[in-house]
Amino acid sequence: MFQRKQSIFIIGAVIIALVLLCAFFFTPGADTPDIQLADPAPGTGNGDDLTAESPAAPVVEITTENVQAVIATLTRIESYSREIRQTRYWDGGQSYGSRMATILVTPEIMRLRWDNNENMVITADTYHLWFGGGAVITRPVTAGLGESLDKILDQFQGIPSYETVLELDPAQIIAAGYTERNIGGELRTVIYVAVETGTLGYTDFFYICLSTGLLVEMETFDGEIPIYRLETLHLSLKIPLPEDFHLSDGSDPLAG
Repeated sequence: MFQRKQSIFIIGAVIIALVLLCAFFFTPGADTPDIQLADPAPGTGNGDDLTAESPAAPVVEITTENVQAVIATLTRIESYSREIRQTRYWDGGQSYGSRMATILVTPEIMRLRWDNNENMVITADTYHLWFGGGAVITRPVTAGLGESLDKILDQFQGIPSYETVLELDPAQIIAAGYTERNIGGELRTVIYVAVETGTLGYTDFFYICLSTGLLVEMETFDGEIPIYRLETLHLSLKIPLPEDFHLSDGSDPLAG
């Protein structure tokens, strides 16, 4: 009788242990904090509304050790337009010139319009270049620029993206976290990453917008002296119109 009671006790203990293990390992969301991007319905043509923020998403503490993994969860919006400015500085911190560009993006095609009247329209395999209303030069996209249209655009703009941050040596990252930056006149929550470069001893600061997945600002300093700055002056989630991508002769680069 004693052995029978002992057996029942052991079986009961095993069942309880299994229930506890299942509860620990299969509870939805256990130990899997997530960053949910703001949902201004990008790609639906809702205009310039960038005010929506993620509802009730658990805040993930960002450290120098996990910041690249957190950034890897972000998704870049598919359609948008923005105006950027790149400024370079003399050794003493005096600005010696800036360049501005308007960028229009959809999943199939992108356009760059620089302030010197240089225009470029880019598809996955072709780019078209012209100045002002001049003749269009058409060339194939050089192999090796990147597998995605996003990466090709980054190459042609000559600006970094959040993929740039993912490719950094983790040992170079000296600070990371959340902050707010003025993006097109509106404060937005961003992830910042500070990186020490080994060659010149500069410090790079990258700012990646949570709600769009775009790298919206970058700064490079030599100590406290500015070297380079990239900033977003305007950002819209409105889908660009098809005619926004027409070439100087009026032709549609996506037409058969």
